[in-house]
Amino acid sequence: MNEVGNITRNDRIYRETLVIIKELWNDFIYGGHLFAFGAICVAFMCSILFAIPITWDFLVIIYLTFYIIYLYDYFNGTEDDEKTNSTRANYFRKNDSKTITYILYGSIISIASIYVLYSDIPNMLIGFAILILGLTYQAYFKGLTKKITAFKNIFVSLVWAILVYVMFIYYSYPITSEAMIISAFVFLRMTGIQILFDIRDIEGDQKKGLRTFPAIYGYRKGLMTLIAINFITVILLIYEAYIGALPYAALMIVPVIFYAQNYLDKVDKSRKDHKSYLFAAGEPFIWFILIFSGSMFFRIVPYIPDIPNIL
Repeated sequence: MNEVGNITRNDRIYRETLVIIKELWNDFIYGGHLFAFGAICVAFMCSILFAIPITWDFLVIIYLTFYIIYLYDYFNGTEDDEKTNSTRANYFRKNDSKTITYILYGSIISIASIYVLYSDIPNMLIGFAILILGLTYQAYFKGLTKKITAFKNIFVSLVWAILVYVMFIYYSYPITSEAMIISAFVFLRMTGIQILFDIRDIEGDQKKGLRTFPAIYGYRKGLMTLIAINFITVILLIYEAYIGALPYAALMIVPVIFYAQNYLDKVDKSRKDHKSYLFAAGEPFIWFILIFSGSMFFRIVPYIPDIPNIL
């Protein structure tokens, strides 16, 4: 009997653990944490490329800023998600609006506190300007998507691209041509990711009259544009490294074209394959991994001739 009781208890604990893990995973994917984590990866990537010592206060500020923007956007877009992303819509329907409001305000207060304690007023004004820009998209800028083709793609991608400059300003580093190049890289990659999401929502956007690139030019041209962006970003990195504008470690991002092509091929086969969009959203993590690997490789290279002597 004791054995049966132990098995039953262990089985219950196992099921409860799986439920908790699933809830945490859903919160990470659908609650805005995925893109917030991506913003952290961009910051780490810049830290490695430009040898900028990064501190916890900046990381928390960036994480919370992007978390607030995406959580607010997803929460307000619950009805729009019913047809194209029902899983995320269900996630927000299960969450109390008051709780989300408390999270948003708590995060904003946390950001302000960190700026006051660890930074200065000019940086705080810049940081909150970006936050306000992201939060006001739904209310004031979304309507422009019906008038200006690909406005949403450009708007969102600019917020990500500005992140590079924000980091340089926060640590009082002069904004160099290298920073502009990486900012352009981030802009192009995020534009591609946003267009991919628009491919998923193409029918709904057409009904609403939104001038997203796929809604105007079609599914096939949307995919061809993404393939073109892949090649443009790779050529940009190779050329800039060749002329010495970027460190050679930046070339380690080049394999991202194969990663991106993989999820593009899956979307081409089925636009209902939500895992493909998840891989696209996680691309900034791949940038960081590739840059980190590259920096480690180029640190080891000078010592390779000495390895036989050491052995």
